[in-house]
Amino acid sequence: MHSHSSGPRGSQDEKRVVITEKTPLSASSISSSSSSISYGSAEDDVLVSIGAPHIHGDDATIRSSASQKSSGIMQNMKAWISDVLFGKTANLSQSSEEERRISASLREVAALDVDDVLKRFDTGFNGLSPSEASDRLVKYGKNELSSAVLKSWYVIVFQGLIHPFNILLMILGILAITVAEDPTTFYFVLAMVILSVGLRSYEELKSQKSFKSMRDLIEPLSRILRPDGNGGFFETEIPITDVVPGDVLTLRPGDIFPGDVVLVESKDLFVSQSSLTGEFLPVEKSTNVNDPESIFDLSNICYMSTSVVSGRGRALVISTGNSTYISTINSTLNSDSMETRNSFDVGVRKVAYLLLGFGLVMVPIVIVVNGLTTGDFYEAVLFGMSVLIGLTPEMLPMILNANLAYGAAEMAKHKTIVRKLDAIQTMGVVDVICSDKTGTLTQDDVVLTEHLDSSNVNNVDILRYAFLNSHFSTGLRNVLDSAVIKAAEASEEVKTDYTSSEKGQIYSLVDELPFDFVRRRMSVILKTSATHAELICKGAVEELLDICVSVREYTKGSISDVEMSDKYRKELLAKVAELNSDGLRVLAVATKAIPEGELERKDFSAKDENDLTFLGFLTFLDPPKEDCAAAIEDFKKYHVGIKVLTGDNLAVACKVCKDVGIDAEYVITGPELEEIQDNEELLNEVVERTTVFAKLTPFQKFNIVNTLKKNGHTVGFLGDGINDALALRGADCGISVDTATPLAKDAADFILLEKSLHVITQAIIRGRKTHANTIKYIKMAASSNFGNVFSVLIASAWLPFQPMTGNQILTQNLLYDISQIAIPWDNVDDEYLLHPHQWSADSIFKFMLYLGPLSSIFDVYTFVVLWFYFDYRTPFTDDVKYFQTCWFYVGLITQTLIVHMIRTEKLPFIQRNPSWQLALGTVSVVIVGIIIPFTPLGTSVLQMLPVPGMFYPFLIVAIVGYFIATQIVKKFYISRYKMWL
Repeated sequence: MHSHSSGPRGSQDEKRVVITEKTPLSASSISSSSSSISYGSAEDDVLVSIGAPHIHGDDATIRSSASQKSSGIMQNMKAWISDVLFGKTANLSQSSEEERRISASLREVAALDVDDVLKRFDTGFNGLSPSEASDRLVKYGKNELSSAVLKSWYVIVFQGLIHPFNILLMILGILAITVAEDPTTFYFVLAMVILSVGLRSYEELKSQKSFKSMRDLIEPLSRILRPDGNGGFFETEIPITDVVPGDVLTLRPGDIFPGDVVLVESKDLFVSQSSLTGEFLPVEKSTNVNDPESIFDLSNICYMSTSVVSGRGRALVISTGNSTYISTINSTLNSDSMETRNSFDVGVRKVAYLLLGFGLVMVPIVIVVNGLTTGDFYEAVLFGMSVLIGLTPEMLPMILNANLAYGAAEMAKHKTIVRKLDAIQTMGVVDVICSDKTGTLTQDDVVLTEHLDSSNVNNVDILRYAFLNSHFSTGLRNVLDSAVIKAAEASEEVKTDYTSSEKGQIYSLVDELPFDFVRRRMSVILKTSATHAELICKGAVEELLDICVSVREYTKGSISDVEMSDKYRKELLAKVAELNSDGLRVLAVATKAIPEGELERKDFSAKDENDLTFLGFLTFLDPPKEDCAAAIEDFKKYHVGIKVLTGDNLAVACKVCKDVGIDAEYVITGPELEEIQDNEELLNEVVERTTVFAKLTPFQKFNIVNTLKKNGHTVGFLGDGINDALALRGADCGISVDTATPLAKDAADFILLEKSLHVITQAIIRGRKTHANTIKYIKMAASSNFGNVFSVLIASAWLPFQPMTGNQILTQNLLYDISQIAIPWDNVDDEYLLHPHQWSADSIFKFMLYLGPLSSIFDVYTFVVLWFYFDYRTPFTDDVKYFQTCWFYVGLITQTLIVHMIRTEKLPFIQRNPSWQLALGTVSVVIVGIIIPFTPLGTSVLQMLPVPGMFYPFLIVAIVGYFIATQIVKKFYISRYKMWL
């Protein structure tokens, strides 16, 4: 065989965060910068200490105790107020206790030998009789987990109806018809609520229908044993829902465990636990008893929903349904404790409270001023109610839900099911994405990454020998064999067809030495001619090196075998340790020639695996998805942090993160995290700055997400396994895929129908556009209405007549609202999309204070012009109609066109253009508004008159002046607050 090699493989250094319990954490030990993670020296392992300084002495103890008690009361009160106003946060203390109880029970069973286990569950090696199984089915119930119940249409409608904005509008509508005696406003508000709820409900029901069609309706079967009454047994298949504790399963490749089981017999058994732990490689399982740190490493326990990859065995079912380990996850998902608030809910409520609170402050002022001016406090109260109604953007729920519906339609084009409409808006606010690794960042498909010779160089000879070993294996191929064969078939230098002599040397299988857990290797003996045969061995590194006496070296085109000295063996093991630290699974390959006198032997055994020549190493990894690195760059571009939360081991997680561009400099494992769980301050600091979390339990994943939310982040979670379900539900926005486990899909807000991470970037952009266009309307309408209230208040204190009639105000508001219907289709500045923007009631309040009075300045300008220049002063004459029509023009045109000033930080029409829909809508409404006074609607119904031609120059001055003043205020506002929308 000829050698083909590439350049030497480089090594990478790795840093760790070591957590111990010694001295208190200081400000210097953890940097406060959110942009870079720093626990200390960049060159060394870092010590993060746990603890707190102690106050010595009785007085200090009393003061400390009193202070803690007072602080606890205040914290509890704040938490209660927050829960009432904005919704509750998740509390999984009960679920965590249940998880610990079931884990302890599994450890207890795992420590028993087979006879004791059978005795404990009152069953035999051949299982339960049909009558015993029937009795236990009655006792324990069906073996099923309660799945998420799809909402009924009336529940979806009701939830839309009790949205804070809709409740606010309904309150104002009731006030309009009962106190202000304004049925027109009541019916308009009612129409807005009905349209808003209808649009929202339609989109959610459509998404729910798509999600329901994805559910697997096929009931799987389980293969169990039943005693035949004569000391033997027979196999039978029963529905998985009928499996009970005490049943004995026969295990074969492809079988899914119907419950938590303990192995009573095994042979070469490998089980995939990736859906539960995130580990990409199958794990070995046997009847051996061990006591590992993680319950998932119990050698003789297998878990419900995991599956057999290779090997055979028998397993005793020890728990089913709601007594299994994953039931703790499932029951928590369906519990009230998971019905929690997200950032969108909190933001919407804050804005609703702001608008309501602002009205409650302004109305008494308006009533007092108007009452003192007119002397009629009854009319002043009615006027005050009108002001309260006028302060609220009536179209807000409609605009919000139109934005969300449009976003859902756009996401559907990217093959994404949006289960909750609010998730679109929330996705735009997300500033941290926590992601599972296996199947999410990676392909969930093991590949051969390198085939290294003794010089640490990729060598095609190593791949050729490995292929021959895997190809001629007659047993069930595992994932590593499949990866080797796939790599060889993709190589142009490795011949993989040995069926024709015309294509080269023909190999024939003489014998095979199958894999077992003692030797941890497998060998094939291949014959190439009547005078030549060789043994090719592939397996675990240490076990294989123990039977090697020489090493094949490839140097400058020559091949030579040198002695395997102790020093050489240590150097090879050091290379393996380096590869392992990079998260790679490593196997070794070796060979030896069969003496000519033994070519006809048919009785080869493990004793023949000796005096081998070491050839090289094979490295395996679950590689990142092809678009993963580009997606990570997109996240960075849009200022979204990324943290990896995995149940897989630390080295593998770090390797994947480095490959895709995620900072893996500071990491922590689940057991280390458990040590600081009760130190909230330290936990917050560590979670905030760590980017890679490994060996996590499902509950730890959830706790990390919850901690980030408490730290003020809006958190998205990306995952597809059972172990991701809690975190998916607990995150502000959960994202999964259509091939995910049912639990994960039930918990998600988004379901991607194709495994492209770029879809997530599209969701972020769409969410930010939705947020931008919604906040445009809120800020414009709230500030404009606030300015109108000021203007009306000034006019009522000055003018001897109403500046506009109620019907004129309603018409003006209706036309303005119609012009804003196109906002969901508006363009958004590219600069705005680069950063997440939280819902901020404070920002809206400041915007109202700056922009509201500005519009009143030009209203007062209009009053002055009409009063002094045109001399429109006399009540009960056409002066009033002219005055009202002129102010109608100024109010409608400025309020409608100002959207173009507010919608962008830049100069409108020069630096940034609106969408054609918004431009057409605003221009059309202005034209209609100008025409109205010339129509019977204007003259007869609205009591208007065509304005004199001399007013139009003043109107143009008002419009241009308002635009210029708004641009000046905009620049000042941005320079002061570093934001606009």
